[in-house]
Amino acid sequence: MAEETKSSQNPKHPPTAPVPAEARGGDRDFLLHLEAYLARRDGVDKLLKISRYATKIVLSTSLPSKALAPRLKAFESSVGLSRKAFRLGKFVQDVNAFRSAAAAGVSPSSADILLAAVAYGGEGIYYFVEQFVWLSKAGLIPSNHSRRLQKISAWAELVGYLGSISLKAKELRKIRFSLDSKVRSTKSSEDDEEIRKLRVKLLLKQLSIVQDLADGLMAVGDVSDGKGFLSNPLLMASAGLLSALISTHKNWTSC
Repeated sequence: MAEETKSSQNPKHPPTAPVPAEARGGDRDFLLHLEAYLARRDGVDKLLKISRYATKIVLSTSLPSKALAPRLKAFESSVGLSRKAFRLGKFVQDVNAFRSAAAAGVSPSSADILLAAVAYGGEGIYYFVEQFVWLSKAGLIPSNHSRRLQKISAWAELVGYLGSISLKAKELRKIRFSLDSKVRSTKSSEDDEEIRKLRVKLLLKQLSIVQDLADGLMAVGDVSDGKGFLSNPLLMASAGLLSALISTHKNWTSC
């Protein structure tokens, strides 16, 4: 007991003081916000995605020296494999997302259910197959299956993005209609606050569609084996980086 008391009063290990409100820079503390962001699977995944596609952009130029280029390529490949491992079991969230869409409070139309099935089904199959792509690249599954698995996952991803873009386009029209109606009927400061929230929601939905278009472009490149203009590594890397930055922003503001 005496040792515990002595240890607790050791000047080398002072008790942790609470962070004062003044140091939080407003309503949020940056370090606590960062901790919450990094605790999310998607938060770390998108940081890895930024690292990977930023490296791809550098590799697509003549900037890296002959000594540096192989190390950057090895880093990019390692980060890509790490992201696949990070997605282990992620297909479950698409299963649950489809269940939520199908059991929405307001009875969804058949078209909405079909689009949800395409969006979440395609993405779910993609994440499910990607687990086996990871196992193949990690050496647990024979590598001769890798190419076929990658082709299946690429097609599933593309189908998922087509469904997702269609769903979000419908949601975008609904938000615009609500915003226009609210602007025409605004009468109080409370209405102004609701209009502001709708405009933010509209912007986030537009960014989400841009992100899906960028990811969809890369999926088309994977399906077509990078032929034609999709063989341009700078274009593909730029699309990947744009998608990663938008997703990082969404995850940061939502956590």
